[in-house]
Amino acid sequence: MEPKFQGGDLIFVDPEATCVHGSYVVAKFDDDNQATFKQLIIEGGQKYLKALNPNWPVQLIQINGNCTLVGRVVFTGKSL
Repeated sequence: MEPKFQGGDLIFVDPEATCVHGSYVVAKFDDDNQATFKQLIIEGGQKYLKALNPNWPVQLIQINGNCTLVGRVVFTGKSL
């Protein structure tokens, strides 16, 4: 999540908000029982999930109908 989001940051995810190019989203791949937090990239009608950490080994993951966008991040904040 770094450098855009820091450890300890709170994110609020709206499952009804529209996910558009550049949105920060929580997504779940159908063949995995875990969710991931990435940036949604839409180029030429194709959707990708982009890692927020520039040092993450896989920067772009193509979505081929094998992923559910759980919701869009609508607010971030710090915990006191």
